[in-house]
Amino acid sequence: MAEPDGPRLLGIDIGGTRSRARLCTGGRLAAESHGPSASLPAAGRDRARAALTALLGDLKLDEACQLDAVCAGSAGLSVPGAREFLHEQLAPLTRDGRVTVVTDIQLVLPAAGLAEGVAVICGTGSVAVGSRQGRTVQIGGWGFLLGDEGGGYWVVREAIRALLDRRDHATAPGPLGDQLLAATGAADLAALHRLVYEQPHRPSGWARHAGLVLDSADPAAAAIAARAAGHVAGLAAVAARELDPAGHLPVVLAGGLLGNPAFRAAACAAVAGALPRAQVSVLADEPVAGAIRLAGLTRAVRRS
Repeated sequence: MAEPDGPRLLGIDIGGTRSRARLCTGGRLAAESHGPSASLPAAGRDRARAALTALLGDLKLDEACQLDAVCAGSAGLSVPGAREFLHEQLAPLTRDGRVTVVTDIQLVLPAAGLAEGVAVICGTGSVAVGSRQGRTVQIGGWGFLLGDEGGGYWVVREAIRALLDRRDHATAPGPLGDQLLAATGAADLAALHRLVYEQPHRPSGWARHAGLVLDSADPAAAAIAARAAGHVAGLAAVAARELDPAGHLPVVLAGGLLGNPAFRAAACAAVAGALPRAQVSVLADEPVAGAIRLAGLTRAVRRS
């Protein structure tokens, strides 16, 4: 039986770089917390467990009053053991031991109050997921080694490639080079080049410099931003037309890169150009709001 003040719902959004949690009681926000990524592939088991423990600890959960429903949306669920890890950590908090686990991008549409449409995440990586009439498609989301074009890691990698090309042609690094060297602590481009290969499996660590690239006045940065926006539009267009050839499905953009005003405007314009009949918007709330909504829907289904 639920507590008299209403159902207690926990929603968690775990991205490749950061995590956010919300606790709602009786339909009202009771607590919120944020911290580093608790994604198993992004952080490793020990760091992911520590991050999740800290995230939940900041909510100050009442152990005597268990949760009615929990939904966690996480990046990296394709990695073996990732789903099981979240179930193991979260199930003890619930009344019935059941936890809903979805990919982090599946939080975007419900966070926007939509049941159907196309969601595109532009964060550390990039991916689009569309849903219509019970059918779901995913476009992109291949990871930083094989894809994620237009995501934060890709933006920084392309910037470094441009700088290395300048070096090969005996051209000065320019403002972008100076800014990336200062941000990474590399003494020169050779050191920056080595650093990339010394840290090949830390996409989120490199993606945190994406804002620096997008804000740079360097001509190469503007070209990279335009290409990134084009990739975002391409993901949205393929997902939308796969589900609705007429292109009427709404498109919702989310992710850390959209915190950059110029890139946000460029991405929206590119998507609108690729899908002129679609309503294009940027998620106004955090994706974790979608986790709360899905937790509520899951609870409603269980009670019916």
